Amino acid sequence: MSKANAKTAAAVQDIYRPIFRGYFAIVGLYYVFMSTSHFWYFTGGELLVMGGVAVLAAFASVTAFVQLRKPLPAKQVERRQLIVNLLMIANVVVALNLEFEPQKMTYFIMMVMIFALASVNFRQSLFSIVAASVALMTFAGRLDPAAFQGYLFLVFAAALASLSITYFLRNAIIRIANSRLDAVDQLEEAKLVSETLRERSLSDSLTALPNRRAFFERMRQLKSEETGDDAVWLVLIDLDGFKSVNDIHGHLVGDLLLQAVSGRLTSTKVENAHVSRMGGDEFNVIVTGGHSPDAIVKWCNALLKKLAQPYSIEGRSVRISGSIGCKQIDLDLDMRSQINQADFALMTAKGQGKNRAVMFSAEHAKQAEERYAIEEALRSANLGEEIELVFQPQVDLERDTIVRAEALARWSSPKIGTIQPGKFIQIAEESGLIGGITLMVVEKAFAELKSWENPIPISINLSSHDLISDMIIDAIIDQSSALNIDSAMVEFEVTETAMMTDFEKATKNLDRLSDAGFAIALDDFGTGYSNFNYLRTLPIGKLKVDRSFMENPGDPMTEKVLFSLAGMARTLGVHCLLEGIEDEVDLLMAKRVGADAVQGYLFGEPMTSADLHDAIIGFSGQQVERQKAAG
Repeated sequence: MSKANAKTAAAVQDIYRPIFRGYFAIVGLYYVFMSTSHFWYFTGGELLVMGGVAVLAAFASVTAFVQLRKPLPAKQVERRQLIVNLLMIANVVVALNLEFEPQKMTYFIMMVMIFALASVNFRQSLFSIVAASVALMTFAGRLDPAAFQGYLFLVFAAALASLSITYFLRNAIIRIANSRLDAVDQLEEAKLVSETLRERSLSDSLTALPNRRAFFERMRQLKSEETGDDAVWLVLIDLDGFKSVNDIHGHLVGDLLLQAVSGRLTSTKVENAHVSRMGGDEFNVIVTGGHSPDAIVKWCNALLKKLAQPYSIEGRSVRISGSIGCKQIDLDLDMRSQINQADFALMTAKGQGKNRAVMFSAEHAKQAEERYAIEEALRSANLGEEIELVFQPQVDLERDTIVRAEALARWSSPKIGTIQPGKFIQIAEESGLIGGITLMVVEKAFAELKSWENPIPISINLSSHDLISDMIIDAIIDQSSALNIDSAMVEFEVTETAMMTDFEKATKNLDRLSDAGFAIALDDFGTGYSNFNYLRTLPIGKLKVDRSFMENPGDPMTEKVLFSLAGMARTLGVHCLLEGIEDEVDLLMAKRVGADAVQGYLFGEPMTSADLHDAIIGFSGQQVERQKAAG
């Protein structure tokens, strides 16, 4: 029998099983009743014979009924049916031999119909019908020929009708069984497809790691499990320098690098770790099993060391590193806020120089709470009323005069008071709110410029978010046109790190600003990439050397480094401005290294517009006095 036919036979038998059980139950109950009733009709040996045959039929039927609670092989069911059928025939034969009554011959006709309708297969039906017919014929001599022929005709007709009905019934049941099997197969196939789709929906197509959805599903699963006192850790991993790999080598190399990183993550993971890719170059790890803080820190440091090893991608040697934020998770508390805390630890690791792991602490919780308060205040702030501008002068060393002023934002919130600019600007950048602040600073700076009787050029800072936002660049150009601002009077300052967010997009928008007539300055020069090849492609007119180089003017290397940076500016044909000039010693060094301009507290702290014009007038007066003294 083929596998398909075997499955069909098993399905047919499964459909017939309740029918067979009902058959055995009715036969069993009938012969239990008959066993009892024989005590009223028979005595002595006759009772013993009739009662014994009836008890055997009842026992066989009840036993078969009980055994069919579970599916049995077809041959076993057939054997039990045959035994019960033969015992039924035996009961009639014995009864007729003990007391022959012609009307009892109808039992054979009834049994022929029952055997045809309630049989495992056609073979068994035919065998039982033949047995009943043979038994009937043994009593032929006790009947007149006409009656015997009548019984034979009735038996034949009953058998033919019953077998015909059984044939069509069985074919119908076979079709039902096949339909059921088809439905089961389709259901299994649907389950398989559903499971495949589910696995795909929970898997990252690039790295084959569990994806963002799988991460949150694992979190929900942990919340529903009994983990006892076992510590659960959340480890957030962000790659350092991945954006540069994409920009320099292309996205194909970037994708291959992500696959290589995924391999290192899975090969370096601790026991009971669930690694997932959240998107981009961000990975999360959920660690269960009660690991101690020291064990997690040790593992994180080993992972950072592994990630920082060179990668061989398409014949190129690629180097990146990673930053990690860790947080022990309390499954009874809000999960979203705890993920944010782990993310805060990750941002702290980034801010501390990258390629390190930071574990969220009580101090971080305090900082995070403060950060959240500042962010919420920024979101609801009336920037037009709360943002004010101050200006810090820039002095041309050759002309010894104030030639420009940098516009700086100051924010005083009615909710939380005055916030240090470095703090709220950073939070605004990280939370995506910096665009609104930039546009407000531009609006106020343009308004100041228009209001000045004797205007001087101003500088305005742009963030990485501003640089890659077409909307913000459009708004700046449109606002300048609407106010009829002389674009030559406005310089926009950008940092090297801001350029690296999306170098191609940033360069395109800088070109747009330059084409509109605005000057471009590269801020914090010397702390980033300082790559000559990309510097010469940018429309910059000034390099602003970072103030950190002035922190140790007594170090002989300081002057050498500053001289090199100023020399690069001269090579590029752009101006060099030195920040952080706080005393005459700093000013002397700036002149020695060849800087064109300076900026710092020696010439004034950030001041109001009115104070700036007073400073310009005062500076001019000092210049006249210096000229007289020199003459």
